[in-house]
Amino acid sequence: MKIKSVFLGVIFGFLALSCESKRTAEMIVNTSLEEAHGGIANWELPKTLIYEKTTILYDSSGKIESQKKQLFHNILRPKFTSKVDWKEKGIQKRIVFDGTETSLFFNQQKQTNLETIEKAHKEITGAQYVLWQPYKLLADEASLKLEGKVRLEDGSEAFKIKVEYPNSATKWWYYFDTETFLLKENLVKHGTTYSQIKNISHEKKTELRLHKERKSYWIDSIKNQKYLRAQYYYTILKLE
Repeated sequence: MKIKSVFLGVIFGFLALSCESKRTAEMIVNTSLEEAHGGIANWELPKTLIYEKTTILYDSSGKIESQKKQLFHNILRPKFTSKVDWKEKGIQKRIVFDGTETSLFFNQQKQTNLETIEKAHKEITGAQYVLWQPYKLLADEASLKLEGKVRLEDGSEAFKIKVEYPNSATKWWYYFDTETFLLKENLVKHGTTYSQIKNISHEKKTELRLHKERKSYWIDSIKNQKYLRAQYYYTILKLE
């Protein structure tokens, strides 16, 4: 009886290792969407997303460098468009993306500086990329690679997935809890600098468990934290 139990244990262990070896990055993201983030179908239903985003930037001493609260009004389908409004240093600002072109306004005056407009375009599209995760990992054209399991700073174990995009030097790593499949944090490499962004909490107003609070740290390549660079707070006002 004891030999039989040992034999069965070996068989089950082998099967577990076999399943583990066949697991792909795409499978993990899909499982995350289905089990931890509301189901893929619920990501593909909404047409409108309205939310507030507060961004606080800190310098290396921990002093607040800047703070702003933005209101985003996004149309998700059939074509993505977005409008964001906020006030900064006494100037009322607005970015409008019509699905093709981006326009920037300061106190209702349309701006013409191409560099400033390009920065505004990256801000408005980048905001949607960040908030609409992990769905966009499967929806966008991206190369996903599972790099194994790692132990996060909170003691939990996570799947580490590397993400790269065509014509982009920026590299991303996403970390999914191995038990709950919740998206826990991500790492991004811009040039020679690294940022670690932790998902402190997720909202519960929708079934998607979108970001509620995040912290971003400037770090080195082995994730030694240099300092807290930013905090982000999200409030979902409408998703339908």
